[in-house]
Amino acid sequence: MEKILQTVNMCNYCTHEIQSCGAEPVFSREVSVTNGSKLDSQEAVVACDKYESPVELLKTKFH
Repeated sequence: MEKILQTVNMCNYCTHEIQSCGAEPVFSREVSVTNGSKLDSQEAVVACDKYESPVELLKTKFH
């Protein structure tokens, strides 16, 4: 039985604008999955060199 793994698109949770950030992201289509599993999206950004968490940004502003 093939297992479908859910992907999370990092761009949805980043403080940068996707079109203008200048990042070099890794898309889920570029990742090989083992154990007979399959990703639910081939277009999700799963790693990024410019990712900035909004939570970390708020922590630095208010602490």
